[in-house]
Amino acid sequence: ILSAENTAGAGRNIMPLGTDVAEGQCVAEKGRRITPGLAGIMAAAGFSDIPVFKLPRVAIIATGDEVVAPGKPLPPGKLYASNMVTLGAFCRTWGMDVRLNTVEDNPDKIHSTLETALASSDAVITSGGAWTGDRDLVAKILTDLGWQKAFHRIRIGPGKAVGFGMAGAVPVFILPGGPPSNLMGFLQIALPGLHVLSGAGQAGLPVVHARASSEMRGRARDWTQFVFGKVRSDEGGLRFDSLGQMARLQSMADATAVARIPEGRTRIAEGEVIPIQVISF
Repeated sequence: ILSAENTAGAGRNIMPLGTDVAEGQCVAEKGRRITPGLAGIMAAAGFSDIPVFKLPRVAIIATGDEVVAPGKPLPPGKLYASNMVTLGAFCRTWGMDVRLNTVEDNPDKIHSTLETALASSDAVITSGGAWTGDRDLVAKILTDLGWQKAFHRIRIGPGKAVGFGMAGAVPVFILPGGPPSNLMGFLQIALPGLHVLSGAGQAGLPVVHARASSEMRGRARDWTQFVFGKVRSDEGGLRFDSLGQMARLQSMADATAVARIPEGRTRIAEGEVIPIQVISF
C-alpha cells in the first residue's frame, strides 16, 4: 500500500509544455553539425528523417618525380609525400572521405589520374606542379580536361601559387608543393571551399582574438603574410606565440593557430590584439 507521501501528486514529475522546445523555436538550423544531443532533441520533436549534406569524397593527388608514398622504400634523391598525408588528415578531421594518390611528372599519367579522380570524387586537390614552369603540368592538363579556371596565383605568402576552378560540377584546388605554401593554400582556400561543399555553417578555421607575444614582420605591403604559431591562455586572455624561423615541417607540426599581417601592412607590434585562426587548442 502506497502512503500519501509516495503517491504522485498533481503536477509532480511533469514538465510544463514548451520546456524543451518553445513554439516557433528552431530546433536545428541549416549548416549545424548533428551531434548525439541534437539528434535526440530532433527525435523528441518527432523527426525521423531530415535532409542532410553528404560529406564530400576528396581526391588528393601528389605530383612529382621526387615524391614517394609513405611506407614504400625511399630511393636516393626522393622524398615522402608528407603534404598529401597532412591534407588527408585535415580532411578526415572533418569526416570527409579521402582518396590519396601519387603520380610522377608524366603528362599521360597525370591526365589519367586526374580524369579518374574527377569522375569519382566530389572535390579534387592537387599538390605540386602548381607554378608556370615547364615541369608544372597540372593546370595545363586540367585545362585539357575542361577545367574552368577561376584564379591561379593570389597575393598571399606562403601559398601564392594556389589555384581554383571547376571541372564540370567538381571543384579543383591546385596547391603548390612547398610544405608551408601547400598547407597555407589549403587552410585559406581549399578548406573553406570544402566546408561549403559539406554544408557547414562556418567555412574555414574558427577565428578568435589574441595578443601578439612578439613583433611580427612581413615581406611586402602588397600581399597578406600568414604566420604559423601557438595560441595559449594567460591571465590577460589569449596569446599568440609566433613560431618564427623554425624548421618548416616542425613549425607546421607544432602550430595550433595562424596569424596574418594584412595587405597594406608590414608589421604587427608586440602586444597588439589581432584576429587569429585556430587550428587546435
